[in-house]
Amino acid sequence: MKLVKDPVHGYITFTEKEMQLVDTYAVQRLRRISQLPLVHLVYPGARHSRFDHSLGCFHLAGEFASHLGLEGYEALLLKTAALLHDIGHTPYSHLLEGLLVEKGLDHEMLSARIIVEDDELDERLSDAGLDVDDVVDMLRGGRGLSHLISGPLDVDRLDFLVRDSYFTGATYGVIDVKRIIRLTMLLDDGPAVDVRGIGAVEELALARYHSFTNIYFHHAVRAAQVLFLHCAEKLAEHLDFAGMSVAEYLRHDDYSIWCMMRENRETRWVLDRLERRMLPKKVYERAAVGDMHPVIGRKGRRRLEEEIASESGVDAEMVYVDSSLAPPLTRYGPSEIRLYSGGKIVEAESWILRELSKPIHVVRVYVDRSVDDSGRVGEAAEKIIPQLSG
Repeated sequence: MKLVKDPVHGYITFTEKEMQLVDTYAVQRLRRISQLPLVHLVYPGARHSRFDHSLGCFHLAGEFASHLGLEGYEALLLKTAALLHDIGHTPYSHLLEGLLVEKGLDHEMLSARIIVEDDELDERLSDAGLDVDDVVDMLRGGRGLSHLISGPLDVDRLDFLVRDSYFTGATYGVIDVKRIIRLTMLLDDGPAVDVRGIGAVEELALARYHSFTNIYFHHAVRAAQVLFLHCAEKLAEHLDFAGMSVAEYLRHDDYSIWCMMRENRETRWVLDRLERRMLPKKVYERAAVGDMHPVIGRKGRRRLEEEIASESGVDAEMVYVDSSLAPPLTRYGPSEIRLYSGGKIVEAESWILRELSKPIHVVRVYVDRSVDDSGRVGEAAEKIIPQLSG
């Protein structure tokens, strides 16, 4: 057995075959992709990576497997899917994922593609006795245990909320992870949590809400991210992630994109601003919970920036529109969180879960700090941006 010391979960154990999977290029690349891109400009300790998170998910999948009495192939399959679930992430994680979404893809789809097409991974999975198709099926939700990889109470969410809280120093990720695991049972159609654990489930929902509003959507965090994204999009023709081969895609990480931006005349100024923490100033904000207008895409953001700039008499390159969405806790409401009592599924009677199952949409407008009368930009934004329903 190999031991890896994790600051969140303690020692994580790996067999030799599992460690060979960890040592593949596709997994090691995740060391160079930040879990919370540019959040360290607000929370200095937030420099952890997708690799750290993937190891944490592997560990929690092992905890679930042990509790549920899974052995052999099923246990290894669950842990491996947890380890590999994020290998398709773009550099800078979700910040650049929009470049994929525009082409009809997301990082989950690329994860599956990498598992299928990467020769090194295929060889290591075979050496471990795993079928590639089974791993992909687990990630795509085709197996009973898939809910533990992607679901309301999955290992992904249980790890990143606690991990992000730890590395930011915030106190929002207070979740009784062990209670959720130990009160989970495996029914014929998948896992469910004993209704006695509803308090721990509510803790998770609250932690998620506060993490989004206070960390991921912090106004200065989004100021840095929208500035970076504004200029990364200028390189979109060179960053056609969707059109790349697997080998080419895996060569890109945070470092390669940073160097690409540094070498480009149109974008290097952004890095100078970020290195000096000269962030755009927030002049407008509106948030809505529940029903809302669609998230504003790249073309929509650009159109609004030009309209606001024209209305306020400011250069359009000085105005930044940010549209952020925290998706609902569950896609179909609290009933998607499977609770059982007496061996039967029961409805979750919790106003906390009901309210926190709603999506959160935040629209902000920022302006470059060199603009003297930023108030004009805020007034123009109030006039032009449509009212969000809440």
